[in-house]
Amino acid sequence: MPTDCSSIDLATLNTAQGVIVAAIRNQCCQWEQDSSDAAADGRLSNAVMVQHWAFAADILASKVSSEFSTLFIRSLDARFGDLTATTHQSAADQVLDAIALELSSAQEAPKLVAV
Repeated sequence: MPTDCSSIDLATLNTAQGVIVAAIRNQCCQWEQDSSDAAADGRLSNAVMVQHWAFAADILASKVSSEFSTLFIRSLDARFGDLTATTHQSAADQVLDAIALELSSAQEAPKLVAV
């Protein structure tokens, strides 16, 4: 894991999380279907094995999602400091402010048109 998380692009990180977790969950669904098909065909040993793969993939998807979330928070902390609640602002409000800053810095400045 990178030690300087402040340079990680949050939008890319968020997209990568969605794509990777969706791919794992899709494979999980495929294995669940394969397990059902194998059980219907009487291949019970195969059905149990594939069902175990699906279960492991489901756990993996949750773990990957959790790790991406942790990296996202580390990146926010590296950019904006510790995001613990204060008497003035909750941690959730600080995260929203940080994301708003990230989004506004990624947008182009509006072009002025002479009238």
